[in-house]
Amino acid sequence: MEYVIRPDQTTPDDVTGTPFASLDVRTLISDSRQGSALVMVGQTIYPGNGGTHEHHLHPHAEEVVIVQSGRGWHRIGDDVVRIAAGDVIFVPRGVPHAAGADTPEDLVIYWVLGGAPSLAGAGYVPVPNLVGDVE
Repeated sequence: MEYVIRPDQTTPDDVTGTPFASLDVRTLISDSRQGSALVMVGQTIYPGNGGTHEHHLHPHAEEVVIVQSGRGWHRIGDDVVRIAAGDVIFVPRGVPHAAGADTPEDLVIYWVLGGAPSLAGAGYVPVPNLVGDVE
């Protein structure tokens, strides 16, 4: 059983052809990796100066985002907040959200999906009517 996981020793997920294709995404804890039943954890690196992905929601999971380094923005529903290292963001189940880096430094986050051990279990629904650019 894999109990201790290091992102820097984890192979990036193959996100080719997905909304996350421009990002470095690494699944750290999941049903397929450790057999978890109720949680999925990963790390995502957003390239500086504009790294982002489409707005989406998870109908079957809450999400917690922990900013490890960098700065940027996070949209939760209609609210946009500035984020930086040390911030912890809560995204309720079913609420559209997205994040992005808007400084030269990469934005590195950890994310936790609570209540689902996989993205399939959490559900993933694109929300195309939200604008990706943030002031």
